[in-house]
Amino acid sequence: MIQKYECQVGEVERLRYPGVYRVKLQCGDVSIDIELHEKIMPDLRKGSNVVIAITESKEECLQHYFCGKGSVVSNRSIGETYRTVISIGGFLLVLKTKQQLGFKPLDEVYVGASST
Repeated sequence: MIQKYECQVGEVERLRYPGVYRVKLQCGDVSIDIELHEKIMPDLRKGSNVVIAITESKEECLQHYFCGKGSVVSNRSIGETYRTVISIGGFLLVLKTKQQLGFKPLDEVYVGASST
């Protein structure tokens, strides 16, 4: 299974931990919030484009500039929105969609990110 999203950076918010940012991405009808250190993806700015891939395949993930192994922390619906939270070594990726994606808590996935 692979979920691939072509996104545009909407907002970059500095967090309290030095060098860590929350990047808000708009990917069509899907929105993604991801926490990243500035040294991982230094060229993410408002309006730039990025591809996010969530997959079970390490090889697919390694095709991207950044590749991290994560675990699904939660998958639940809030109103009409399904919200999946993935922890990548403590950094969070929050995926908000209108349809359920089939992730279950404790699933191990790889998250790849590349600027386009």
